[in-house]
Amino acid sequence: MQLLNHGISETLVERLQAAGKSFFDLPVEEKEKYANDHAAGKIAGYGSKLANNASGQLEWEDYYFHLLWPEQRRDMTTWPKHPQEYIEVTDAYGRQIRKLVTKMLSTLSLDLGVEEDRMERVLGGENLEMQLKINYYPRCPQPELALGVEAHTDISALTFLLHNMVPGLQLFNDGKWVTAKCIPGALIVHIGDQVEVHHESIFTFYHFIVYHIS
Repeated sequence: MQLLNHGISETLVERLQAAGKSFFDLPVEEKEKYANDHAAGKIAGYGSKLANNASGQLEWEDYYFHLLWPEQRRDMTTWPKHPQEYIEVTDAYGRQIRKLVTKMLSTLSLDLGVEEDRMERVLGGENLEMQLKINYYPRCPQPELALGVEAHTDISALTFLLHNMVPGLQLFNDGKWVTAKCIPGALIVHIGDQVEVHHESIFTFYHFIVYHIS
């Protein structure tokens, strides 16, 4: 779904996106100071995903991933120190998204005919966890062989997607893949697996990301 009038200012969104881009513009050796290590159980940090999918296409993605909320459980050693604005703007965005999560879960609960706070309570209440992932798709020398992210559903309850007006997201609907429109100022919201597990009348979105040469 597309969410407008969500209360998050355009200025904050622009600052957040600029901070993310500035991180990926850093030299490789600087980014690798924050590298994750899945083998050691460290999933937060900077990483690259280069893998062939079932059709033989190559996923071509760099990313940064860390806990955003609850505030008291953040490990700030996994948050980039450069660019300098990253921590401030990401914290501000996290607080706005946390308010929006409550509104969305309350609306979904009422639409399902249960208590307004039911879904948020089931998902952890005050301890509800939010993760931030920044996806970056670097230039590929063989773009015809590349895919952004293979088809999947999200394991979360809700995903709030900030786009940069590049139409790369596709959703599977009525037996075919449909490109999601990029609406200025809108957040794209996915219903994730956790909501479907708790409420079988709601279904998750099967989707993938197309790699763009530009």
